[in-house]
Amino acid sequence: MSPYVFAWILWVLMFFAIELPAVFNRQPGDTLSEVIWNVFAIRGKPLGWQLRRLALLLGLAWLVAHLLSGGLV
Repeated sequence: MSPYVFAWILWVLMFFAIELPAVFNRQPGDTLSEVIWNVFAIRGKPLGWQLRRLALLLGLAWLVAHLLSGGLV
């Protein structure tokens, strides 16, 4: 196993170590989805909400295109 594969596996395990307690404690604002909703102004329209949502849209569009194209994008 390469060091990169090991590091990605460790990263995924760390994600679950953070996310699972946040899911089950039922406190608002602590799961990854809730943090993303706050950072990218998905709920409400605070100052700069259009730019935040555009950044999220472009980032996700690139990620999908990158993964589906086999790295051509």
